[in-house]
Amino acid sequence: MRTTKILPIAALVLTAIFVPTAPGGAPMGPPLAWLGEGQWSIGAEYGYENMDMEAFGTATETIPGQSDFTYAQPFTLDGFSSTMFFGTLEYGICDNWSLFGRVGAADAQDDLILHPATSDSEEDRFGYGGSFGVAWGVGTRATFCRWGAWRFGGVMQVTWFNPGDDSFTLGDAASPEGSIMGDANIDYWQTQVGLAAVYQMDAWSFWVGPFLQFTEGNLDLDGQFIIDGIASGTVTASADIEESSQLGGYFGANWEMSEHWNLRAEGQITGDSWLVGVGVAFIPGQSVGK
Repeated sequence: MRTTKILPIAALVLTAIFVPTAPGGAPMGPPLAWLGEGQWSIGAEYGYENMDMEAFGTATETIPGQSDFTYAQPFTLDGFSSTMFFGTLEYGICDNWSLFGRVGAADAQDDLILHPATSDSEEDRFGYGGSFGVAWGVGTRATFCRWGAWRFGGVMQVTWFNPGDDSFTLGDAASPEGSIMGDANIDYWQTQVGLAAVYQMDAWSFWVGPFLQFTEGNLDLDGQFIIDGIASGTVTASADIEESSQLGGYFGANWEMSEHWNLRAEGQITGDSWLVGVGVAFIPGQSVGK
């Protein structure tokens, strides 16, 4: 019994140390091992997330007959939102520890702000709308201790998102300054580590606790200067995405509808992001959550 309690704690700690900190999130689900040893489940999840992020990188302007001009270019991803759908598979290593994976699709919408390269310049803003692209992740849950109706546990997961390209236009092609037209691409990944107290009451369980969220990713722009309808040069930019806030809280509820079906809902919130999610799971054997 002592070994089965130590193993899941060690697994969570080692995973948090050796998995690169990364990002945007996904539903985390119950913060404890709710399957028995050798049990497995399949399910589906839906999540909607909104967050603010920053990106820092460089831009390079290339105009025929002139030297390339490279400069620092900061960005703000304002109101970055993502709708996600996942299929899930989970397996109980022992009564106190389980592993899970998910695969599905997610999109992305936001206002992308290019901050001025010089103090006398104005910031530019355009909308980004990446279509649904592949999203997937892996994670682990552990139960650390039990005390009456209370359980204490944790969950750790990493999720990758690639919502795809979107076209953009900056400026007015009819103006003397012309415009910039091109494509924007965003891909990002996220690590979340949470601890929580869980209260069980008949077929219901409720949890609340703190979590850490690390988001990293890449933002790439590839455009052309268009003046009087003629391509007159190119501009490219590449930046690293970071989240603005890392510490938050999460809460949720799980309902054992029957011996084989579980339904859950949850919320996550940090200083610059929030997420709501729901999930359903089918368990061929009786769930334990115990």
